[in-house]
Amino acid sequence: MPAAEIRQRLVERRWRALERRAYRRGGGGPSVNGLGSDVAHTLTGRADELIPGTRRRELAELSAAFPRLHEALREQARDRAEAICGGEHPLLGCPMRLSEKIDWHRDPRSGFSWPRQFYADVEVYGRTDGLDVKYVWELNRHQFLVELSRAWLFTGEDRYAACVRDLLLDWMEENPFCEGVNWTSALEVAVRSISWLWTVAGLAEWPGWRPEELQRVARGLAEHATYLTRHLSFYSSPYNHLVGEATALVLLGRWLRGSSAASEWEGLGRRVLTKHGPEQFHEDGFTVEQATGYHFFTLGFLTQAVLAARRDGRPLSELESAVSRAFGAAGALKQPDGRWPAIGDLDSARSVPVFPDDPWDFRSLCSLGAAACNDPELRHVAERPGEELYWLTGTAGVEAFEGLVAQAPSEAVVLSESGCAVARSGYEASADWLLFDAGPLAHGLHADATPSAAHGHVDPLQLLLFQGGRPVLLDAGIPSYSGDRRWIEHFRGPAAHNTLEIDGEPWARPAGGLAWSHVGHTPRLDANLAADVWLVRGELALPGGTTVVRHVLGLPGRGVWVADLVRSPTPRAFSWYWQLPAGAAVTLEHRNNRHSEVACPWGVLATASDPGGVRVELVAADPNSPAAWQAPTYGSAREALRLAHRADAQTERLVLTCIGPRVLPASVEVGGRTLSLSADQEDPRFAAAEQETPPADVLWSVRLGDELLLVAGGLDEPIGDSRWTELAGTGGWLAARTVVEAPIADAAPPATMARLR
Repeated sequence: MPAAEIRQRLVERRWRALERRAYRRGGGGPSVNGLGSDVAHTLTGRADELIPGTRRRELAELSAAFPRLHEALREQARDRAEAICGGEHPLLGCPMRLSEKIDWHRDPRSGFSWPRQFYADVEVYGRTDGLDVKYVWELNRHQFLVELSRAWLFTGEDRYAACVRDLLLDWMEENPFCEGVNWTSALEVAVRSISWLWTVAGLAEWPGWRPEELQRVARGLAEHATYLTRHLSFYSSPYNHLVGEATALVLLGRWLRGSSAASEWEGLGRRVLTKHGPEQFHEDGFTVEQATGYHFFTLGFLTQAVLAARRDGRPLSELESAVSRAFGAAGALKQPDGRWPAIGDLDSARSVPVFPDDPWDFRSLCSLGAAACNDPELRHVAERPGEELYWLTGTAGVEAFEGLVAQAPSEAVVLSESGCAVARSGYEASADWLLFDAGPLAHGLHADATPSAAHGHVDPLQLLLFQGGRPVLLDAGIPSYSGDRRWIEHFRGPAAHNTLEIDGEPWARPAGGLAWSHVGHTPRLDANLAADVWLVRGELALPGGTTVVRHVLGLPGRGVWVADLVRSPTPRAFSWYWQLPAGAAVTLEHRNNRHSEVACPWGVLATASDPGGVRVELVAADPNSPAAWQAPTYGSAREALRLAHRADAQTERLVLTCIGPRVLPASVEVGGRTLSLSADQEDPRFAAAEQETPPADVLWSVRLGDELLLVAGGLDEPIGDSRWTELAGTGGWLAARTVVEAPIADAAPPATMARLR
């Protein structure tokens, strides 16, 4: 540990000791002084300043200016509130019932009640009984209270507001300062305090509040802020946790301005965000945690802080560019179905308390980013104004969004630092889309045995794919962070991703919980993404000396070819995994130990291997095994299919895979080896054309009817031959292509495969 970390952990230990003594004496939490005599006006008035869309006059303006959006928000608020009151509102898949008194310490899934004792004595992690603390934490984040407050805003029915008030007061009675599981995590304290802000803002004009009730709420907020100042996650989790905690301090300080400690809270939060906020993202904009869900989770916190600071006339200038870059990177990852890929860990969390029906649809949050960053490309990504936009910016924000002239972003993006290359044939729902991941596992990990928690997965060189708007290759996600270690390690490992696994040489080792150790080198990414030819390359060097080079060629509308070359100093067994969509009806034709072909609803996945023997496994979901399951949300898993190719131990192996509507004859030359998925008869004119190619890292040959497309990637210098055209695509990896025309008589049907050469 560095000296600064040692000092910080000693300070935290001292605070825990002081809090323990106060708890044993039965002492309450901090009081709120300086708010003045009219606490009710101060608390409610400042809340709706921070969440301007909750003012009733603002809703009236929205109704007049954008009646369709107003009606959609009204219907959503009413439907969600009724689901909550009717016991149908899911919390990580578990229904929450308000028909009976809530036990705030009880896990709604298992029924286990967490002990009512000093928070530091509650055993949260490292349990062997399979309990998942996230379920009780999710209940106590109180984001469902925000939904009830919105229902009162739109309907005026007192039953919603009274329910919120009663639940808030009951929670504070049942969760004294520093007692129980709900005080064990600073992030949970932060999210809950932000929920209270949104809730009180929604009920700011409700006449049912009594002054003493709001005084108690103010004291509860001071308890939350005081806890946060003592337990910021500077070293335990300096990523989304620290950002969420600092954001809560900024909002609480702004909200309770005038109380004795509010300026200290706000100042501390601003300093933390100024220093650590920009560190949450690579220069290319994607999260250093290498997880899509946590990218948006962090981004939601930072956007709330940025908007609050702007509104206060003291902008957080250091964060503005980081937030803008992060939204830009987020927009680049959008899939043709309007969703985002499930890269890395996921827990379905939202930092802005707005919940779409699909947890992987972030278009609504992107609409807020478009208006906040004045970004016409993000306006195109978002498509329409969303809830976050209205609640945090009011009608003026919706007008700003609608005033932007949507501009389609680039169809090819290379995020060099985060190691992500994305290409699409267009922005229509029927487009082809490819994502190649050759990035680091996550920030803050170690090459030695030192364990460190992270939300990234062991998915180097993973390929995600849509063809014709249909999902073809997906990430399996992760259904839970607790329980059977076999399942957790499977979903975080290569077997749940579209990548390779080398027996005995992992890229990283599980180190308990969500921790990793012995993390290898970051893969190398090269790309050249032109409009009609996508060329990417990833190289991974494993700690034991094994190297993996994956080359990908994409031809939109025709298919994708993947060539994997593995070399090891000692014989290793290799496995290739492909995660197929749920509900796909497939058939496997295993022609021999070198050829296989899987027919799917969207087309064909065909594989050829150089000599040595490859076994093919098409695995369906089995309750006793984690293989072939996919997690659409936290706490749920659905049946899917997994295709695996397993090769006997060798020191070198080349495998070629074609994924597309049909198998087009193709060959690849890489690392001095050549492998083909070809027609039954070779035409000597094509063979002659291939002999005239320049030296390159990879040479692709794809037969397109009467033409042969040749693509050379990784050139040392531009080709002087006029028959070749340099690929001028995104990424800059030097590559060129040419087309050889020659009619072929009596060619075999293109869906057949023939010999290796």
